[in-house]
Amino acid sequence: MEEFYKFGYDFLLIFLVILIIYIVFINKKKKNYSKLKKNDEVKLFLLRYNLDIKKLNYKKVLNTIAVINSFIIAFTSTLIINIDKFIWKVIICFIVIFVLTYSLYEIAGRYFKKMEGKKNV
Repeated sequence: MEEFYKFGYDFLLIFLVILIIYIVFINKKKKNYSKLKKNDEVKLFLLRYNLDIKKLNYKKVLNTIAVINSFIIAFTSTLIINIDKFIWKVIICFIVIFVLTYSLYEIAGRYFKKMEGKKNV
């Protein structure tokens, strides 16, 4: 049980640090739509799910991507910290990043596509 608390504490600490850095330093630079269009990550997200940024609140899109990326990095880092063998670290890291990236962006993309037609996204 103590290992579970250590895992949770490590995850929460890494997640909050990365999220704060992401929001304060990366998202604050992209305050308007023209800078958002230059972000490759957002462009790929919008193209993949055929979203119209004019119908969406781009700050909400930025914050959603920040939370997703922070979660992926924090969860993967926490797993890697707690594994001893190098080869297992590499294999698990690859699998976890692939699965989390695909699944979390899929959920977010479907959510924004569903909410695209509504006024308050």
